[in-house]
Amino acid sequence: MAESVGLGAENRGSVAAFAGGVGIGALGGLIGLGGAEFRLPLLIGAFRFGALEAVIVNKAMSLIVVSSALPFRTSTISFATIGSHWMIVANLLAGSLLGAW
Repeated sequence: MAESVGLGAENRGSVAAFAGGVGIGALGGLIGLGGAEFRLPLLIGAFRFGALEAVIVNKAMSLIVVSSALPFRTSTISFATIGSHWMIVANLLAGSLLGAW
């Protein structure tokens, strides 16, 4: 028997995840956000995550986006300037963690 040429189920999932990531990245980049607003419906709808699991993955991805963007933005604003506002950063982080919990 000849084997069907095409994408297997696991490859289709990878392609869907990649396509979703590209779409979220493009939309988030166009409006200046990290894409969290677009990620959550995709995680729950297309990838069938439960609500709690989707929120956890979404928060983790947001942390990765912010952490990776920070070094690239040092040409605009220095770490010293950010460090001088550490109380604001700590309050935002605490509020985000409390809200996620």
